[in-house]
Amino acid sequence: MDEAMRDVLAEPVLTAQAMRTADQHTIEVLGLPGRVLMETAGRGAAAVAARMLGTGGNRTVICLCGRGNNGGDGFVVARVLHAQGARVHVVTLSDVSTMSDDAAANYRLLVHLAEADPAHRLLLHRIESAAELDRLPLADLYVDALLGTGLSSPLRTPLAEIVEWLNTREAPILAIDIPTGLDSDTGQVLGVAVRATRTVTMGALKVGLLLGEGPKYSGQIEVVEIGIPRHVLVQAARQSGCAWRATDATIRHWLPHRAYEAHKYSAGLVVVVAGSREFTGAPVMAATAAARIGAGYVLCACPSGVRPILATKLTEVALLGLPETERGGIDQEDAFDVLADWLERAHALLVGPGLGRHPDTQRFVRSLLERATQPVVIDADGLNALVGFTDFIRHHARGQWILTPHVGEFRRLAGNDVDLTDRVRVVQQYARAWNCVLLLKGMPSLVGCPDGTVWINATGNPALATAGTGDILAGLCVGLLAQGLPPDRAALCALHVGGAAADSYAAQYAPQSMMAMDLLRHLPQVLQERFMT
Repeated sequence: MDEAMRDVLAEPVLTAQAMRTADQHTIEVLGLPGRVLMETAGRGAAAVAARMLGTGGNRTVICLCGRGNNGGDGFVVARVLHAQGARVHVVTLSDVSTMSDDAAANYRLLVHLAEADPAHRLLLHRIESAAELDRLPLADLYVDALLGTGLSSPLRTPLAEIVEWLNTREAPILAIDIPTGLDSDTGQVLGVAVRATRTVTMGALKVGLLLGEGPKYSGQIEVVEIGIPRHVLVQAARQSGCAWRATDATIRHWLPHRAYEAHKYSAGLVVVVAGSREFTGAPVMAATAAARIGAGYVLCACPSGVRPILATKLTEVALLGLPETERGGIDQEDAFDVLADWLERAHALLVGPGLGRHPDTQRFVRSLLERATQPVVIDADGLNALVGFTDFIRHHARGQWILTPHVGEFRRLAGNDVDLTDRVRVVQQYARAWNCVLLLKGMPSLVGCPDGTVWINATGNPALATAGTGDILAGLCVGLLAQGLPPDRAALCALHVGGAAADSYAAQYAPQSMMAMDLLRHLPQVLQERFMT
């Protein structure tokens, strides 16, 4: 991976500890006071709150603030909104003596302003239970500044009841940094969590906003730049458990461009080994996707009994029938005689879509992978052929394989007892251990690289939850590999543009109506409009 371009074009996604490290470095080494960081953060959040309130007059805001720096950000929000004319109620659970130094300083400023406000448009409330919140008026906006990113255990009384009360409000909720009750590293709900309309997060994205239940509880996410230099965030992102998120600019920089003098073989020769009597659609989708993303020549090698069926479905893709055993699997030795010339010329291989799980076929798959000298995408039944053979993966992958499991397939490979609560760390661990690019499909999908870098995909929507989209993704991966992209970039670009095509579909039609091939119908326009300009 080109680290220099990643550091410039991509978004770091940090754990709570990595964010604390970045904060501490900025304060202690660079000399930017914590009070300044808090003021900048609060003003950035207040700008988001003001947009949520709109332009109407006499708006009421309730800010629920904890005793830490997250609460301090909330105090700044309250001060700024009050200065802009809103009626603001600030709710705290703690005495000022227990607050962090910067939060306490901002709270004392609110006390001074409240005493000097003849119209009583800034009111401070100290409560001990959620029942006391019912005395407050209805608000046009609620600000959740109760807890920041440090939560690691379930919420207790009275915070849990306050969160439950907040979730019953009809007005929108703005969460500061992360919704209270959400684990900032995993996206796991710790007992109960605020269901925010919008979350404004400080300095950089947090892992828990993007994974697990984070997207359901965070609403729309905005990142506020608070003064931490870019290079400090980049350095922090190298810590374990952190990740990156590509932008359109990242993908635009990495996507291959066809040379003026290119011909069909130089533009990328792909061999797709796929299909069985039971599954004839998967090879069609995978091979077509490889061609649509730009591979110049795509050959689909399938069991000979399937070839007549695929010939009626594939026009632009060449077909090659592989000899079968009497038991119905692929005949290993005879198949290699047929494939030999193509394997020597191919720039990339895709193995697995719809191949089935016949023991003869699985032996052929392992032998094919053992002999392959070019980059390989292993999907679906190609992965099933490797169950129980993880040492085989470690020995042969050499950083040149892209494995594309969904969660069930990954568990079969890694073991059913693998804990996927912290998906970033799991993908990081297994991509390193297997020396491969591990594309773990889900919402969102993750790409783990052999060097420990993890990417969280930024595109896509629930329209992708339909049969065949995994075959399309595998085809996009191998098509990009054949055009010369390294495995990590090929996997990430395939994910990003495929998700962008799904977003394009969902913007025009009901998401649940999408079928897998709709992705390829939308892909050319999406490529042109978002990635070729």
